[in-house]
Amino acid sequence: MRFGRSDRILVVGAGAAGLAAAAQLRRLGFPGQVLVLGDEPNGPYDRPACSKGILTGHQTPRDVRLPVPDDVRLELGRAVELDPVDHTVTVESGHLYAYDGLVIATGGTASLPKGFPDDEPGMHLMHNLGDAVGVRRDMRDAERVAIVGGGLTGCEVACAVRSMAREAIIIDSRKVLMHRAIGEPIGGLVTWAHQDSGIETRLGRRVREAVRWRGEWRLALDDGEWVYADMVVVTTGERPGTAWLATSGLDVGDGVACDETLRVVGAEDIVAAGVVARWPNWRYGPQAIRVGQWIAAMEQGAAAATTLLAGPAVVPPMTLLPRFWSYQDDLRIQVCGQIESYTEVALTEMRPGRRDIARAGVLASYYDDGRLTGLVAVNAPRAFTATTRALLADVPDVVPPSYNAGGHPSGAHPMVRPPVHETVRIDVDEMVGVR
Repeated sequence: MRFGRSDRILVVGAGAAGLAAAAQLRRLGFPGQVLVLGDEPNGPYDRPACSKGILTGHQTPRDVRLPVPDDVRLELGRAVELDPVDHTVTVESGHLYAYDGLVIATGGTASLPKGFPDDEPGMHLMHNLGDAVGVRRDMRDAERVAIVGGGLTGCEVACAVRSMAREAIIIDSRKVLMHRAIGEPIGGLVTWAHQDSGIETRLGRRVREAVRWRGEWRLALDDGEWVYADMVVVTTGERPGTAWLATSGLDVGDGVACDETLRVVGAEDIVAAGVVARWPNWRYGPQAIRVGQWIAAMEQGAAAATTLLAGPAVVPPMTLLPRFWSYQDDLRIQVCGQIESYTEVALTEMRPGRRDIARAGVLASYYDDGRLTGLVAVNAPRAFTATTRALLADVPDVVPPSYNAGGHPSGAHPMVRPPVHETVRIDVDEMVGVR
C-alpha cells in the first residue's frame, strides 16, 4: 500500500463520489486519517431526491441524509485553492489542510443564465438541497411554474409541480424533452406523454429576457412570445466544480484531466472522481469524457480510491458503463450505456398498437457497427433488466495507450490484458432504488 498509519488522505467533496472514495479507503485497509471536506451546511445527502421527494414534501432534509463511513472525519468548508507542490488545500476561512493523498470530488456547480436576475423573489435554481427547499417554500403561493430546461431534472420538477396541482410549462431549446439523456426517439415519445398529462411545453425556444412585473414573471422567448408564471425554476445543467483549482497548474478545461485510472494528469498523489473528472472511458474509446450520474459517481469514487492507494503500481482502467433511472408521473425511465445520435436505433414496443407508446412500454436499443452500446426503456423493466445484464457482462477487449502491444504497461510485468474495474457494484435489479 502506498500510504501508512501516519498519513492523511483528504477527500474534497462530500457527495456520492467523495463518500464512496472514503468508504473504499477503509475497505482496502488504509490505516491513516481520512478527512472528507464538504461545503454544504446540511452535510452529505441524496442529491437526486431534490427534484422529487424534497420538492413534493414526501421527504424532509433529514430523510435524505447520507451516512458518513465509519472512522471517517467530516468537516465543513469550501475549498478555494490547491497547492499540489506543498500538498495543501485552502478553505474560505483561510485554514490549510495538509494531505498525503488527495481525492478531488467537488462535483458540479450551477448558475442562472446570463441576464436572469438573482435578487428577485420567485427565481430559483434547482441544483442542491437548499434550492429544493426554497422552491418547495415558494410553491405554496404559486399557481403556474415555468421550468427553464427540459432535461432530466427539468422534467422531474415539472412532474412534481403537476402532482401538487400547479400548472407547469417547460421551455427548452431542443425539439424534444431529455434529448441528451435519452435520445430523440424515446425523447419524442416521452414529450408526447408529458404533454398529454397536462405539462405545457415551448420546445425549440430560448428565453431572451426574464422580467418580474407586478408580482409576476414574464419570460420573453426568441420567437416573440411571452410566457407568464408566478415563479421560475432553472434547470439548465451544471459545470464541473473546478474554480478552486484555477491556480493549481492542473488541466481543468471541462473538468479535471485524468488518465484511464483516474490519476490526475500532471500531479502526484491526486485522483479525481465524479462529474468533476474528465477521463478516457476505454469501454467506448480514447475520447476523454465526464459522466454526471449518481451510480457512476459511486463507482468512480471507489475506483479512484483504489488507484490512489496503489501509488505507481499497475491498476485497472476505469471502464464505466453509465446508467440511471427516473420516475416521472407514470413513466419509469431506465437508461444504460452510451446514447449517441449517430448510432443505429431499434425500437421495440411492449404493447404494439397502443396510442401512448411510452406508457404502454418501449425499449430503444442503440447499436454502433452492429454492437449493442446503449439502452433506453420506458415502462419496460423486465426487457431492460435482461438486456442490461448482457451489456454489463460485455467488456470490450481494449488496450489503453499506456499499455504496450504486449498488453501490459511499459516496464511492468507482463499481463494477458489490462484488467478492468468491476462495474456491477450495484445490482441491476436494485437500479430502481438508486440513480
